[in-house]
Amino acid sequence: MIQPKVNLKKEIGYEFHKWKNQLLIADKILIILVILFFGLVSPDYVVIAAFFLIIPYLILTQRRILFYHLAVSFLVALIWVLIAKNEYGYNQDFLTLAGINLFPLFAWATGLFGIYVIYSHYEHILNKQGFVRKLLLFTAFYFPFLIGAETIAYHFFDIRNIATAAYQGLPICDCIHATRWVQAAYFAMGPIFFTICSILKLENPHFKMHKKAKHSSIA
Repeated sequence: MIQPKVNLKKEIGYEFHKWKNQLLIADKILIILVILFFGLVSPDYVVIAAFFLIIPYLILTQRRILFYHLAVSFLVALIWVLIAKNEYGYNQDFLTLAGINLFPLFAWATGLFGIYVIYSHYEHILNKQGFVRKLLLFTAFYFPFLIGAETIAYHFFDIRNIATAAYQGLPICDCIHATRWVQAAYFAMGPIFFTICSILKLENPHFKMHKKAKHSSIA
């Protein structure tokens, strides 16, 4: 009798995070709370605090792998505000550092990361699909969130970028008052961030791919 052989199937299975459902609810509540705090505390303090509170939150929820995504979101945001720092000047006295307005820096960093986290709960829908379809799914989360956040910030919390106030905003929502290249950059930021994460092969923390063992024996 020859001992059973163990082969690895090529098919990929998915093992979900043990707290996946609870984490999805917690992540959504946290994002909503950050937005609501805009009406209670200066928005720059809110986004800065939210960004740094993400670190213990990820440790507590056992998702340290997301530190890499957080680092990428901050790097993308930093490069953007360095490029477009002259395009920002608000009707509120936000903190600045070395000529950089900290509100857009941390708003972008926190926002990009938050959108990815929500997307990551649903990526398994496209478990065997390629990069393009995953990018489209991420964009389907990113575009509505971007427009919604900009609309709420502008119309409900009176966060207005007076440096570009003379430019026409987007139709219907009347938000993102800026030059066309800045508006285009806003919509490109999400896909750029996602593409970088994909190139770096950063893992989704809510499920991991694994190969299934197949047993066979020869008498």
